[in-house]
Amino acid sequence: MRKDLFVGIVLVLIGASCYGLQSTCVKLAYGQGYSPGEVIGTQFVIGAVVLGLIKLASRMRPARPGSLPVRWPDRLKLIAGGASIGFTGSFYYLSVAYTSVSAAIVLLMQSVWMGVALDAVLSRSWPSSTKLVSSLLVLLGTVLATNLLGDAAHLSVLGVGFGLLAAVSYTAVIWCSNHVAVHVDVISRSFLMVFGGAVVAVLIALPQLSVRFDPSIIWGWGLVIALFGTVLPPFLFNKGIPATGVGLAAMLSSVELPVAVVMAGLILHEAFLPSQWAGVGIILGAIGLANVGAGRAAA
Repeated sequence: MRKDLFVGIVLVLIGASCYGLQSTCVKLAYGQGYSPGEVIGTQFVIGAVVLGLIKLASRMRPARPGSLPVRWPDRLKLIAGGASIGFTGSFYYLSVAYTSVSAAIVLLMQSVWMGVALDAVLSRSWPSSTKLVSSLLVLLGTVLATNLLGDAAHLSVLGVGFGLLAAVSYTAVIWCSNHVAVHVDVISRSFLMVFGGAVVAVLIALPQLSVRFDPSIIWGWGLVIALFGTVLPPFLFNKGIPATGVGLAAMLSSVELPVAVVMAGLILHEAFLPSQWAGVGIILGAIGLANVGAGRAAA
């Protein structure tokens, strides 16, 4: 396996794992009475500010030889592409509001096959058998890990609709990380994309924020959720996805679910059925199969 591909795989896995950690933090924040609007609005604003400060600090260092300033057309493209990050978080939280968390995660994980399909359409080539098998295993494992069959009665049209929109947006996040202004440095790309996401998230959360906003969320959960949700993942994705490609990154990102399940069990003390743990194992096996396939293709 090429070194750049290996590093890319590791970065995407860590970025997706951060989203899994974020899910537990969000549940804890909800348990303390904070609203979805407060959580997502604070998360994105803090994330944009932190990445902005990092970008400002990077500008104080001597420029690398051959580096060029970011042009306004590229800035606008990255801000527009970053809107997909804000839509993903907002649609996911709305899906959870209308249906169960298990169903919402299953719907979000549809980004696995959506990413593989998008990669096939853009490359005008049929996905490899490894990608197809891995995608099917991820979907099977997701259904088991979230106990979807036992929770189907809680599904709603609005919940399913918002969940699928979140999956589409998440697929767009992965695509933008691999295609939009990839020549721009990682710090600038991450800041501009999160800034675009923050604009969308604040606009969507504004109705709730105009009614109630508790500033304690900033130092209570805002910093932690922003770190795992809007600071680390965009940076790691922008660094890793250009090496892995959209299809493989979409499958690797499904590690978010096993991480969320394990963290919920350890921190939230949620009980899981043997079939759910089997689902987690299937997802991890699918990710391993995808990595082996990528390694053989790069050999």
